[in-house]
Amino acid sequence: MHPHQRTIILAGLVGAGSIAHAQVPRTTHSAPSPTTKAAVGQWDAGIVRRAEAILASPADWNRADVGKCPADDKTLSISCALQRAVEEAAEVHRRGAHTIAAAKHPPAAPDCRLHPTADGHEGSCGPLFDEVPIFTIAPAKAITTGIWRPDARPAQVWAGTMTDAEYPVMYEARQVVDLVTTRKYPERLIGYNNDSTTTFADVQAFFHLLQERLVTQGTTDLAQSSDDVEIEIYTGGVGVIRTYAGWFPVSGFTAQASILRFRIDTSRQVPPSALDRAILQRAAAIIATDSVWNRADNRKCLPSATTWSIYCAEERASIEVTGGFHHRRPAMELVREIIDERSKAKSYPHRLMGYNNDPSTHLADVRTLFAEAIARIK
Repeated sequence: MHPHQRTIILAGLVGAGSIAHAQVPRTTHSAPSPTTKAAVGQWDAGIVRRAEAILASPADWNRADVGKCPADDKTLSISCALQRAVEEAAEVHRRGAHTIAAAKHPPAAPDCRLHPTADGHEGSCGPLFDEVPIFTIAPAKAITTGIWRPDARPAQVWAGTMTDAEYPVMYEARQVVDLVTTRKYPERLIGYNNDSTTTFADVQAFFHLLQERLVTQGTTDLAQSSDDVEIEIYTGGVGVIRTYAGWFPVSGFTAQASILRFRIDTSRQVPPSALDRAILQRAAAIIATDSVWNRADNRKCLPSATTWSIYCAEERASIEVTGGFHHRRPAMELVREIIDERSKAKSYPHRLMGYNNDPSTHLADVRTLFAEAIARIK
């Protein structure tokens, strides 16, 4: 598309949406985190307004996006302005390229509040796990991902999903690129930002159109960012929540007619138990020889398999010992921790798979990996 034509189309899209846009006040994003899926679109539009304010003039615009967004950059690309606004909304603080750890002052346990809906309860804990999840849960008959305690059964079980309220921002940003140009880029936001025909007026119009898209599409987009969650509650309102980020202690759980409340201690994960030790012992027995060790793990564990990777041995062992499997169970998190210690100079996209498939890893390493994990469980 000719750049002049694209500018006209962008201006037309913004102009055509001026009535809808008037429903989204142009102020710096300061609204509290959304507590319902229905509120996500407007809130996400506020994130984009914040990105637009960050990228306020041509002097603030980085025309050479390389796919990295250091926290101390003085100029920002479209993608990095959006990322910074998303991080601010999720209360993520970075120094340079790293997230700042609050080790000396761990955050207080977030207070989660969920209200009744037609399908269960929906609500939020505020920023959590470097994002802003919306929880949708309902009572369940039992935990499906393996028992946690052999000595007690939970008094209540709740199950459902958690969806990232910020997810639609970057997803819709990529869709908007497709709307405003026919050019095909390997990375849409980077390519559009770096295109020599993209003007600052195009960038401003891009942000305006993105806001309007989010107001109408944001809630629908959430279905693509859904992760399963299970909560088990014992006497005294304490228990465990199982998430994609790990298992964390829950306290203060109360379920009333008008509200369901609980707290999540995100400063520490649930420690491994005697059941986790049994899982690791069984996994070690499964990979007893080189002939049964799968050196080409893809994290797909077939019931009919005759060879097993580290990941699949733990999955099979968990099912045999506890009746179910969760990839963030404490036993697996402990093994990941030891792999991190052993491979500090390496960067595996998936630690269990990467370490398993690394040519420098030998069966003796696998056996000591399980042995060390077992020894650390008190």
